[in-house]
Amino acid sequence: MCGAFALPAAIALSVGSGLMGASSAIDGGNYQSGLLKQNAAFKNQAADEAILAGNTDADWQRVRAGQAVGEQRTSLAANGIDVNSGSAGQLQDDTAMIGELDALTIQNNAAREAYGYRTQANQDIANAKQVKKNAKSQAIGSILGGAGSAFGMAAAGGMFGSGGGAGTKAAMSGGTTRLNYNQAMT
Repeated sequence: MCGAFALPAAIALSVGSGLMGASSAIDGGNYQSGLLKQNAAFKNQAADEAILAGNTDADWQRVRAGQAVGEQRTSLAANGIDVNSGSAGQLQDDTAMIGELDALTIQNNAAREAYGYRTQANQDIANAKQVKKNAKSQAIGSILGGAGSAFGMAAAGGMFGSGGGAGTKAAMSGGTTRLNYNQAMT
């Protein structure tokens, strides 16, 4: 009498195992995807901070350039040179231009750094999507594996007619090749 319940119980366990494996795959995929999305958010935040820091550093560079121009004007005026024309004016214009070029270089470097962070963030988002797809595929495989195992048990137990056919024997022995005519006849 115990044997009558053993086969259905084994089939139920096989199906349940497949479903549990599927649930585990989905949960693991969701967890990994969430981590990747969180990392992407951190990288986007780092990109924003790089831009802000670059803008602040550029502003300070402009202040320093303005101070340098002021010092030049003071020094030139103290020596009795007209600070608004000729070489003195050109010197101040060049100092201001180089200061602005330095400020723009600082901003450009910050933009490049931010671009690197954003590229990494976009890759993390793409990876998060792929992890979820992989988890779904793994879940489907687990369900199909459990169903296949249950079917194999049912076939071996004679639930589909006589339990000793060549196809059933080959399936239960793990055979994956086609049955030839001689195998089918035995």
